Amino acid sequence: MTDFLDVRGRELAFERVWRDEVPRIISYASRHVGSADAHDVAAETFTIAWRRWDDISDPPFPWLLGVARHVVSNHVRTLQRGRRLQDRVRLLTAVTGQSSPHLDFAARLEALRRLAALSEKEREALLLTAWDGLTPEQAGRLLGVSAAAVRKRISRARAAIDVIEFSPAADIDLQEKS
Repeated sequence: MTDFLDVRGRELAFERVWRDEVPRIISYASRHVGSADAHDVAAETFTIAWRRWDDISDPPFPWLLGVARHVVSNHVRTLQRGRRLQDRVRLLTAVTGQSSPHLDFAARLEALRRLAALSEKEREALLLTAWDGLTPEQAGRLLGVSAAAVRKRISRARAAIDVIEFSPAADIDLQEKS
């Protein structure tokens, strides 16, 4: 019987804290992530509060605000990663979208995959010379590096692309041959 009363007492205390503090947490979150995502931040904050109920200090607002601050930070990082990924996909799609109309869809996807696997510096050097027709000297001036550095980046890019071509062979289980 006491277990039920303990659980019910915890639920009532949680509901009271929720009712009293959720508007302030939503207000805080709105200032940092906008009103559209503020409720999600508040919900995650109170989910953590429920799981860590015994860790909450009195008064609970400063503790909740600390949790909300971490949730906001995670949310912002997630949004930034998503934007960077969208920008990268948009860039690579534009690059392969301008390629020969005779390339089929699978070949375009393969080109995108290989370009995406390169480092930013290697990809830029390769595209400036192969796609935009710059010489290594011109590309070097544009990038603020030597022509030798551009040639090295192109060499690394080509080597990486060659490795990518043979990557399915890496899936072979060597223990099957023994």
